[in-house]
Amino acid sequence: MESLLYEARVDVVFSGHVHAYERFTRVYDNEADGRGPMYITIGDGGNREGLALKFLDYHKSAHLSVFQEASFGHGRLRLVDETSAVWTWHRNDDEYATVRDEVWLESLASPKLSMAAVGRQDEEL
Repeated sequence: MESLLYEARVDVVFSGHVHAYERFTRVYDNEADGRGPMYITIGDGGNREGLALKFLDYHKSAHLSVFQEASFGHGRLRLVDETSAVWTWHRNDDEYATVRDEVWLESLASPKLSMAAVGRQDEEL
């Protein structure tokens, strides 16, 4: 499946299940790769079982993980134009929803994407 996502130049994969929030850098074959998809786990909407606090304790050393937090929250994806989007994750545990993570996404399928933009993704590690 991963090679299909890579070949199709998928920009981002959203998933759930783990009751926490985590964002990874662009990845392919378990290595940082500016041409791979960014993975975002957004399973923190809340449930009877509570948050995945133990999961994050064991997972702190994940070398491809850029941000992780076990708080209730929600995400917003704002499409800026045909090639750009902004993803923000908002923690809901405070009096007001607080932006805790933000990342700009540039389409890998866009002809406007330069190798310099791909290189910037790798440097963010």
